[in-house]
Amino acid sequence: MKGMGRASISSLLMVLLNAAWYLCAVALVAALALTLVGAAVGVHIDVTGPSVETGRNVTLSIPVSLHVEGDTHRVTAPSLGIDDAQLHELRGALKFPAHKGPLFVANFLILVGWLALALWVINQLRGFFRTLRDRRPFVPANALRLRRIAWAVIFFELARAAIIFFESYYAMTHFSVAGLAFDARPELNVFAVVNGLIILVIAEVFREGTRLADEQSLTI
Repeated sequence: MKGMGRASISSLLMVLLNAAWYLCAVALVAALALTLVGAAVGVHIDVTGPSVETGRNVTLSIPVSLHVEGDTHRVTAPSLGIDDAQLHELRGALKFPAHKGPLFVANFLILVGWLALALWVINQLRGFFRTLRDRRPFVPANALRLRRIAWAVIFFELARAAIIFFESYYAMTHFSVAGLAFDARPELNVFAVVNGLIILVIAEVFREGTRLADEQSLTI
């Protein structure tokens, strides 16, 4: 399957990006509308990304990391002859009944910000792949779009790491569980930051390609 033009991979990606944009837009509008009308809303911030729920007995969910205290939870594998395995770097989500307060407001703002950023990035991608579909990759706007996407990727990863740390710290200071202890530590995905830097380099390649294409058109 060809990469550019009609009935190409670029065209398929355009369809998927359009669908993703509308889904994010609907989710953002629904979350804002439900909150404004005073409906019971619960916000989940976990490893799968922010989400919202409505109905009776709604809950909040925050990311947590834990470690095992002492020998409370012994892990063995008799068939392998192992009797001293250890659990470490446990991660998950803590779910509890929702109540309106600072944590709810913070999580709701995270949800709105995440959806707004997703809409903006998807819109940049739609513009980029639209030019590929139309066989016009080297236009000035594409270099700018790629730079914006790159900085968004880097910002998102830094924000994600900060959110996980502070929400884990909230769990550590407010909750307890027998035999386990909550902790909070930074979890920056360096590869995500590197991917953002790679996109920045690609943006410069497109900028140079656009300049050469313009010079060629003037020469002709």
